[in-house]
Amino acid sequence: MAVARRNLVDKETPGFYHCTNRCVRRAFLCGFDKETGRNFDHRKAWLEKRMFVLCEIFSVEIYAYAIMDNHYHIVLYLDPLAPQQWSDEEVAERWLKVYPSRLDLPENAHLREMKKLAIMDNPEKLKEYRTRLGDLSWFMRRLNEPLAKLANQEEFCTGRFWEGRFYSQALLDEAAVLSCMAYVDLNPVRARITEKLEESHHTSIKQRLDDIQSQTNQSKLDSPLETIAGHIRERKLSITLREYTELVEWAGKSIIHPDKAAIPPHVAPVLDRLNLQQNHWLKQIESYGKQFYRVVGSINKIRKRATELKLRYLRGISAAQKLYNSIAN
Repeated sequence: MAVARRNLVDKETPGFYHCTNRCVRRAFLCGFDKETGRNFDHRKAWLEKRMFVLCEIFSVEIYAYAIMDNHYHIVLYLDPLAPQQWSDEEVAERWLKVYPSRLDLPENAHLREMKKLAIMDNPEKLKEYRTRLGDLSWFMRRLNEPLAKLANQEEFCTGRFWEGRFYSQALLDEAAVLSCMAYVDLNPVRARITEKLEESHHTSIKQRLDDIQSQTNQSKLDSPLETIAGHIRERKLSITLREYTELVEWAGKSIIHPDKAAIPPHVAPVLDRLNLQQNHWLKQIESYGKQFYRVVGSINKIRKRATELKLRYLRGISAAQKLYNSIAN
C-alpha cells in the first residue's frame, strides 16, 4: 500500500531517512550523456557543494551520499524540533541563506540587515520559516531546484531536470541506517564504475577515506562514526569509523570478487553486534533497492510503524527476516 510522505516523515519526531532522486527519463544529466555526447560530471560537484551548504542551514545531518550519473542517494538525520530552539535572529539569518541573492554582497550588508530585521518583526513569517528549516521536503527542494536551473542555463533550455518528487525511506533503527549507508557508499562499486572505494568520486566513503589519510592523528579511527556534514547536536553511532570502513571495504571486494566473499574475523563481530545475519547481509545490501520499500528496520519496528500509520501491512517484513538475526525490538 502506498504511504504518503506526510505520513512517513513525522514532523515532530527526529529520525533517519534515505532519500534519492533521478534525472528525467533516467538520462545521464550528471555524467556522460550519450545522446548529446557531452560530459556533465561537473554537476556532481555542484550538487555535493550545495548539499554541504544546506546542512549548515537546515536541521539536517548527512551520514552517507553517492552522486551518480543519473541519480543520487542521501542518508540523513532530520531533527524537525531543533529549529524550535533557535533564536528569532538565527532563524532569520538561516532563512536568508536558503535563497542567496545580491544582498549577500558586502556593499549590500545594510540592506541585508534590514531584510533580516523585517523577518524578525513578522511573527507569522518567523513561524513559517522555523517550520521549513526542519522540513525534509524543503531541504530536498532547495537541493534540487538550483541545480536544475543551472543545468537548464548551461544547455540553453527549459523543462524538468529531476524525475518527479524525490523518494524517501524511513530507517527505523541503527542496523537499518548502517546497512543503508553501506548500500549507498557501494553504489559506484555495484555499478562497476570502480573497484576501489578511494576512487568512488562524489561519495561519502571517499570523503571519509580521504579524511583518514589527511589526519596525522589516527585516533579518530576508533571513535564512534559521526556525521559527514551538518552538526545539529552531539550524536554518534555505536560503530567506529574503522569498523565501518572495514565493513564497506570487505563488502565492496566481495561484490567484485564473489568467490572471495568470506567474512573476515574482524568484520563478523560488527554484524553480530548490530543483530544482522552474517550469511545474508551482503546479499541484502546488493539487492537493497528491491527488498525494502518505504521503511527499513526490524520486524517489530516495521509492525510498530504500520500500527502508527493505521495500516495493516508495510512491505519489508520478508526482507527484515533475512537481514536481522531475530525479531528485535
